[in-house]
Amino acid sequence: MECTADHAELRNAQQSGVILLKKCIFDMPSYTYALKAQRMLRTHGYQCRVVRREKSAERSCGYSLVIDRNCKNAVDLLDRYDIPYSLRSSGGEDDDKL
Repeated sequence: MECTADHAELRNAQQSGVILLKKCIFDMPSYTYALKAQRMLRTHGYQCRVVRREKSAERSCGYSLVIDRNCKNAVDLLDRYDIPYSLRSSGGEDDDKL
C-alpha cells in the first residue's frame, strides 16, 4: 500500500530531470468524513484535497480524498483516528479517473 518513491528512486529521477508524482485516492463514506480526514491530515503536514466523485454504475456519487504522497503513514493516521475510508488507488495509471 506504500505509494511513495524511495530515496534512491527520487535521486535518480532528479538527476534525469524526471518528476515523479504519486498519489493515493481514498473513497470516503461522506463529505463530513472527507473534511474531517483532510483537516486531520493537514495538521500532520499532508497535502490533500477533497474531490467530488462522479456517479457510475458501480458506485454512487460521493467524495474522495486525494493524498499526494506518503500514503502508508496517512493510512495509519486515518486508522488511528477511526476515520472510515476505502483505498481506491495507491499510485497508479488510473489515479486521474475520479
